[in-house]
Amino acid sequence: MLYSLLFTFRNKSSERTKTRIVMKELKGLMHFICSVQFWRMAVLWTVSVLTSYWQLFVQRLFSQKSDFFTRHLPPTTGLTRPVCVITGATSGLGAAAAYALSKEGFSVVLAGRSSHSLSKTMKGILSRNKDAHVKAFQVDLSSFQSIFKFKDSLQQWLLDSNMHFSIQLLINNAGILATSPRLSSEGHDQ
Repeated sequence: MLYSLLFTFRNKSSERTKTRIVMKELKGLMHFICSVQFWRMAVLWTVSVLTSYWQLFVQRLFSQKSDFFTRHLPPTTGLTRPVCVITGATSGLGAAAAYALSKEGFSVVLAGRSSHSLSKTMKGILSRNKDAHVKAFQVDLSSFQSIFKFKDSLQQWLLDSNMHFSIQLLINNAGILATSPRLSSEGHDQ
């Protein structure tokens, strides 16, 4: 009997605690909804976005001229190809960008961690585009030593290929999903 009374008291106590927590959260929510920040963010921002879309719609509806611009790429004959460096080019968006830019006439430099994946991506691009000018470099972007080695190798390749030192396009596509803090081999945050 005593046990059931204690259990009932404990349940009522925890229910009161839960009710207090919910009420505190609701009070915080109401305070936020009544704040200037909420109205500026929720209402004014929404109105400005809708107004912008409406202006674009009206402009496109009544405009006779085309807003599209033609691309003027540099000539791609011989050694005058523009150079593009793509990090994380072994799969996904990086590989797709590498293929598309090789079709546009760029000399594409693939940078990635896995030499196997780099060669696989390079072979895939060359099989679909016979005129592609592609070079792959293995680099671990979490290591400064590897980055400096990549820089030196890239400069040497550009010199050996009689190409200009400048890079016309850099696509920083490499990334990791870090769910916790990690240090590189050199002690820097990844």
